[in-house]
Amino acid sequence: MICRNRVGRACLAIALLVTLSRVARAQTAADVFPLEPEDGVTVGVRPTFRIGASGTDLPKLKFRIVLSGDGFDTEAYVFDQLEDADGWVYSALGGEFGALYRVKKPLEDGEYEWRAEVWNGIEWLRGDTVYRLTVDGVPPADVEGLRMEVDHDRGGVVLDWDAVTTDRNGRPEYVRLYHVYRYERRSFFFVIRPFEIATTEGTHYVDRDPEALDTSLVFYKITAEDEAGNEPERRY
Repeated sequence: MICRNRVGRACLAIALLVTLSRVARAQTAADVFPLEPEDGVTVGVRPTFRIGASGTDLPKLKFRIVLSGDGFDTEAYVFDQLEDADGWVYSALGGEFGALYRVKKPLEDGEYEWRAEVWNGIEWLRGDTVYRLTVDGVPPADVEGLRMEVDHDRGGVVLDWDAVTTDRNGRPEYVRLYHVYRYERRSFFFVIRPFEIATTEGTHYVDRDPEALDTSLVFYKITAEDEAGNEPERRY
């Protein structure tokens, strides 16, 4: 920019103001870091990410999440708040300012690393912390060996079943809990309505609801849920 005399001083002042404003915007973000999912956990195919940030003027910051399966040589997924704000919300959980992002399209199963970035007004500031996660979209195998016995003395229906140790694809599975459903005939036309009556970490449950004993016809269904929240579809 070439300016002379009074006009020159005015141009210099404008240029200095623009430069200072850019520096000020760049100083609004000091750091950005991943919070959830925590390092090393297993998640479902539509996880929610939470990232934190430090600095000033935080509500004006924009965020980005990058997932990679090869140490960031390539980027498997990029969720950019500047390009698409859908699914992003600002967060101040536990006094930690940042943002939440809910994945809209299912991620592919696999092992990933992920990091957080923040737009400081000029460029993307990359956080130094990297978390690992496993995406698991395969539900556990169906529960087998369900056994039922009516305990008339104590008034209850005793349920036992075999532990689930694999997923639908036959791979080893960690089951977080089991869902217990009761199905009852509620009309002459044999309409069956499901009720989730309990969850349990073990393979044993006693239904002491008097309604279970008073109903003329009752069914039970047990499903397993893994640590990623996957549960087999219930079929009546």
